[in-house]
Amino acid sequence: MGPFEELDRLDLDGHVRRWSAPGVATVDGDVSQWMAAAQQFAARLQVRPDGPTWLSEEQWGEIGHAWAALLAAAERSVGEQGNEWLLRDLWLRSWLLDHMGPRAGVALLDPEAVLGRALAAMPMSVEEADSLASWWREVKPDEILTFRERILALRMIRRLLAPVRPLAGLLAEHPRWGEVRAWERLARELP
Repeated sequence: MGPFEELDRLDLDGHVRRWSAPGVATVDGDVSQWMAAAQQFAARLQVRPDGPTWLSEEQWGEIGHAWAALLAAAERSVGEQGNEWLLRDLWLRSWLLDHMGPRAGVALLDPEAVLGRALAAMPMSVEEADSLASWWREVKPDEILTFRERILALRMIRRLLAPVRPLAGLLAEHPRWGEVRAWERLARELP
């Protein structure tokens, strides 16, 4: 059976086994296959409104390893796809944390990882984004394609902040939370 076959029939253990298997790092597929794999895996973790609270620390470790392997293989196979794999990771972690809370020793339930990875992926500094915040509104329709990459970078800031927002209660005392607040103030002005 191929890595993308019967994804919807696999339970959580099945996804963990599939994406932990030797050779996963070299699997090739198209973007839609990788998206389906990530979506099906995440759906098994989001099976109940309160998340999979019954899992042991060891199971969480196996799940985290398999999830990371799937996302790394996807990125190797089809590229970053506009931070698709990072955003999927941040959103899944954010959902789990929002529904289950943090858990010591469980990497997928570490709010600092969401914060750190989102801030590290910002495509520019706060100062540069601030200087461009009003600029993008003045771009004429016939210039949009010329400035497409810059506009997408500004939009990415909002996309990276979105999975961090629900974790405000968990991260409000974190030393880097002030950076999030600075980005949030600016984000209202971005595309």
